[in-house]
Amino acid sequence: MLGGVGSRSDRSRSLMIENRLNPLDISMRFIATALSIITAIPLAAQARPALRPSPSKAAVAQQWPNDSSWRHIGPAAFGGRVDDIEAVASDPRTIFVASAAGGVFRSKNNGTTWEPVLDKFANTLSVGDIAIAPSDPRVVWAGMGEANNRQSSTWGDGVYKSTDGGTTWKHMGLRETQTIGRIVIDPRDPNIVFVAAVGHLFGPNEERGLYARRTAARRGKRY
Repeated sequence: MLGGVGSRSDRSRSLMIENRLNPLDISMRFIATALSIITAIPLAAQARPALRPSPSKAAVAQQWPNDSSWRHIGPAAFGGRVDDIEAVASDPRTIFVASAAGGVFRSKNNGTTWEPVLDKFANTLSVGDIAIAPSDPRVVWAGMGEANNRQSSTWGDGVYKSTDGGTTWKHMGLRETQTIGRIVIDPRDPNIVFVAAVGHLFGPNEERGLYARRTAARRGKRY
């Protein structure tokens, strides 16, 4: 009986030893599994039909709309806000754009191209309003300082006048107004100008008010 018990114990011990996995066997099995997965990936990609790019459509020029819809004609970058647009009544191809932070732009070809005309003459590029004399389109006035009450408003330095259609400009006073909301020129006399000055946006200002002046006077009269 002792012999039988011993033989059964030996067989059990040998089975346990056989069931133990050798570390080398584990590594080999892992490598074999990884290789099978890697090999299967290209085969799956080949079996999948390739996606063909759709042919691009050729650009077709659209016809000019018959309605009065709007389109952007520029300028491309001029400060982000436009305070005024004026065109010469006798020649509407000549257009002036007053930018809140980018100066004055002029177009002589119906808005096809634009040029800055005030940059070389003004100390600031914030424009609140622009006016063209109805009786003489060569006379153009620009009031500096945008009249937009906001936390980042830009200010100006009075009024400028051009007598050659916006090519050259001359400072005409009201330097401390900082903000001008409106300029009106007498329709019969281009020498009579009215200026509505908002003044400093965030404090008292002696220059705030409505001004009227003739070109001969250096400073307008406040009402």
